[in-house]
Amino acid sequence: MKNYSQEIAKQELTEEDVPQKLLGGQRITLTCKQCNNTCGTNIDVHLLESIKSIEQRAFLPGTDRTVYIEKGEGRLKATLKVGKDKEMFLNIDTKHNNPKTWSFYHENVLLEDSIIDIQDAPLKRDARRVSAAILKNAYLILFARTGYTFLSDHFYDRLRQQIMTPEPYILPERLWTFQNVSVPDGIYLTKDNRYRGFFVVYSLRQKQNYRVCVLIPTPKVEYLFACMELRKIDGKSMIRVIQLPDNMDFMCDKKSVKRLYNWAYGWNLDL
Repeated sequence: MKNYSQEIAKQELTEEDVPQKLLGGQRITLTCKQCNNTCGTNIDVHLLESIKSIEQRAFLPGTDRTVYIEKGEGRLKATLKVGKDKEMFLNIDTKHNNPKTWSFYHENVLLEDSIIDIQDAPLKRDARRVSAAILKNAYLILFARTGYTFLSDHFYDRLRQQIMTPEPYILPERLWTFQNVSVPDGIYLTKDNRYRGFFVVYSLRQKQNYRVCVLIPTPKVEYLFACMELRKIDGKSMIRVIQLPDNMDFMCDKKSVKRLYNWAYGWNLDL
């Protein structure tokens, strides 16, 4: 965490889309340019391409992907497009392929009624980096609404560290899920002290909509303990939550800030 003067803030801070714009996000908060750029290349791209991979496997109408054709004389790069009735079209840009390779495929492989093998171009979708991107989105959504009311606590240093360094297991797996998310997007206070914290629910959008639910515990509950309690929840379990009130200002209104602070550091389930 860094402190900025007003003048330096204008130079060092930038608006950030949460989640990333290509997944339907909007600009809701400020982050430092370095963190924004680092997360974009290190983790956000993995989340985006993970969603793309899901839709590619389903051959959803209107999607396209880069593919390769390999047979004999080198490798040919192409774009595979899926039409509205799931018909498929192979587009080959001769400018992005070796002329000799294109000539070989054109004359010997890509013939009428011929059968060809294609391979999807590899995508960046490391599981640890996908997880870090999911956590980052939830953290920033919560921060945009509550500021440093409680997130300045050293308890959340591990969460911030996990986002910036995805590979080591700083936090336990997994504090998030794609499954059984039936409530609208928003921030919810848990009504169970075993995993006391904030459920942050948000959507990722490409051709389809994907719902994500992330638990960010309060400093009163260790991450590992909260994670272990979450694992006990099955599809038939009822999870009691209350939505963070829209009419409360946790940035400027002192009474609202105090109520949220007391909730984060206490055991009373009412806000």
